[in-house]
Amino acid sequence: MDDLHGNQALDLYLKPSNQECPYINLKTLTDFPQFIVFAVRRGKTSAAGYTRFELDGKFDRIIADIDPHWFWLLFGENDCLCATLHSLDKETRKAILTCDVRDEPRVMGESLAYLSPQWQAYHVWMVLDPAWGWDKKQIQGADAIAEDYDAGETSVVEGTDVRVWTKLELASGREGASRHYPASDQSLPASSERRPVPGGWGHEHCDLCKTHIEAREFGYCDPGGRWICEKCYERYVMQRDLSFVDEF
Repeated sequence: MDDLHGNQALDLYLKPSNQECPYINLKTLTDFPQFIVFAVRRGKTSAAGYTRFELDGKFDRIIADIDPHWFWLLFGENDCLCATLHSLDKETRKAILTCDVRDEPRVMGESLAYLSPQWQAYHVWMVLDPAWGWDKKQIQGADAIAEDYDAGETSVVEGTDVRVWTKLELASGREGASRHYPASDQSLPASSERRPVPGGWGHEHCDLCKTHIEAREFGYCDPGGRWICEKCYERYVMQRDLSFVDEF
């Protein structure tokens, strides 16, 4: 890799696989906007044990829609920082970023890849890491538990006023997984009674394109219970192609 970028640990992920590839212009981490770190300064440590660090550096290009509140910086084999834009000189592209972490980030002289907060850092690593642990499986319908709740304010969903929502959770299995739908009964107060829904968890969502993977269809599941559809697996994972960040 060019010494300007200085991040040799990224070499593992910069080239697509050796398979014959029907796609052109595969996107790699070097195609992402890069932030080259010139200096790292330690700030105060909070009561929770997080220390604020300032990163002085320079972007290799102007990011038109950069979110000043937070975004990801990716480096190493699967590391990341959640950074905030403190200041930016648009003419020189020099910037000061801040991050709150427990341990000092070892990024001095490194080139960090910018990722929009629209995505999670793991979306990149799940595509690039050949040892991520994808397993092809058939979706099985599962029992769910439903509970209605009052959102406190009204939203318009497909032309209908909705204030009462139904929260659907897996009856067993993946902890923390839930879905929310407009309740069929919008009368108040909402009933908080939990009720079983046999086979109510009838699909999964592709973590990249967000389409449904329906029961009895096949997809790819990782050890953390994340799913991607067959199309995205073939298009992105097999090719180690990060074009999804621009396409969805």
